[in-house]
Amino acid sequence: MKHLSLFISLFLLGVLTSCSQLECGSNPDALLDNFENFVDQVGTLDLDFESKQWAIHDKRFEHFLEDCYEHHEEQMTKRQRRRFWLKTMKYLKIRYGTSVIRQLFSSEDANGIESFFDSGDLEDLKERFKELTQ
Repeated sequence: MKHLSLFISLFLLGVLTSCSQLECGSNPDALLDNFENFVDQVGTLDLDFESKQWAIHDKRFEHFLEDCYEHHEEQMTKRQRRRFWLKTMKYLKIRYGTSVIRQLFSSEDANGIESFFDSGDLEDLKERFKELTQ
């Protein structure tokens, strides 16, 4: 019985890890394809801004940003990085509307956009966009 529990635990860990690796892709191009497909699929949804269904999409979006991008970032060309961050802006526009895009290039938080992000995340996004446009 003890061996069965260990086997099941290892199996589930393997499945979760492989799912994550599949989504991140084995290289930057695979990541970009997966991320673009994800954002395009979200773009076809007709969800209200306050819909609870956003939670699962936001979680996947965070996974792409925090895990997948960071895993492949050093291997990515400047063009690939720009492509990734343009899709990031598209997701944010779909999710929060055009005001969030204006906010990324503004020093003020006139629309209260910062309240939708964890502490410092909006500033991090602003910095990344600034780096890519230089």
